[in-house]
Amino acid sequence: MELKAVIIGLILSGSALLVQGQTANEGDVYASNSETLAYSEALDLTNQIDIYPNPSVNFIIVKIENSNLKKISFQLHSVIGNTVDVTAEEVGKDKYKIDLRTFSSGYYFLIVEDKESQFKEAYKFLKK
Repeated sequence: MELKAVIIGLILSGSALLVQGQTANEGDVYASNSETLAYSEALDLTNQIDIYPNPSVNFIIVKIENSNLKKISFQLHSVIGNTVDVTAEEVGKDKYKIDLRTFSSGYYFLIVEDKESQFKEAYKFLKK
């Protein structure tokens, strides 16, 4: 199965570079220093999560694409580790709006979690 790379990306584990338009077959391996990564692992296309605008003033939008998540929950943590209550408003299919107007300026971590699929990732953003 042939995969088309549409993103210019630098694999952070070394100096391998994937260039836009480059093709690869599933299972192809790219060596980087003494490490090797399977192409399909380096370019995981499931559960792509974008948070914007970043930095933000009044709200952030959480957009989830190519998702297999069923019951999503959000947790917000300040950079010093305090948990902040947050309510996400669904504004479209796999699109959520989180109001930040009452929060202090600073960096925050948004935890996106789905306990059913055991998915949990943190995303950093700046509230101005």
